[in-house]
Amino acid sequence: MKKSFLTTISALIVSTFALAMFTSCDKDTDCTLSVILIDEMTGNPFQGAVIKVAKDNSEVNAEGVTDANGRFKATFKAPAIFDVIATYDTGDRDPATGELFYREGRNSVRLEDGKTIECRVVLLKEYLRHY
Repeated sequence: MKKSFLTTISALIVSTFALAMFTSCDKDTDCTLSVILIDEMTGNPFQGAVIKVAKDNSEVNAEGVTDANGRFKATFKAPAIFDVIATYDTGDRDPATGELFYREGRNSVRLEDGKTIECRVVLLKEYLRHY
């Protein structure tokens, strides 16, 4: 009787550990970044800007273009802190130097396991691109 009781308890303990290990492996660690780009001059979402998501000295990054709603999304396998940089070449040139004008906006974001984090970036007024 005592032996079957110990066998039952041992089986329950092993089952509990096995179940805990398998369910912890199913944890959703994907981190999604949703960027919304807002035009400083109009206050509206901005389409067609290049978004770069990166961190200094990191190979993990993403790049794309904002859609008609001023949005860009990227998914990463693990949480991290990233810089989000939006740039837009206006196509205009400085009459005196011929240098291109561009617009830029920046923000930082901390991604979390299994969550979608929204990051708002404001596209600022024009700057000259110096090469």
